[in-house]
Amino acid sequence: MGKASKTMVAIVIGLIVVGFFLSIYITVDETMPANAIVVVTNEDKQFHSIYFDHICVIGKTLQTMTLKEALENGYKPDPHCEDLGYFRGTKRFYFHHLLSKLSVRVNSRWDENGNWLW
Repeated sequence: MGKASKTMVAIVIGLIVVGFFLSIYITVDETMPANAIVVVTNEDKQFHSIYFDHICVIGKTLQTMTLKEALENGYKPDPHCEDLGYFRGTKRFYFHHLLSKLSVRVNSRWDENGNWLW
């Protein structure tokens, strides 16, 4: 291996290490996946987390569907569930976000099938 190739390898490794440490300081909010299962109420056209507060659904007709289906059918997020942070995912380092895009399992609020994990 020549001197130029050793220098290039050292630069690439150095950039990877610096990039890794920078990615620890950058956080990304996880978004709710389209296949996440939600509970919808037909009377007010809202969707709720599967861990909804019962006060939000008393006397209403409940149905489950994916988030994508709920949005396509015109359902809006329940303001109470939004205030409680039910639709926000976990904050994770940008490094973990990149790993999740490579199909590596990282800490998440939802699994790959759209099931809630809390």
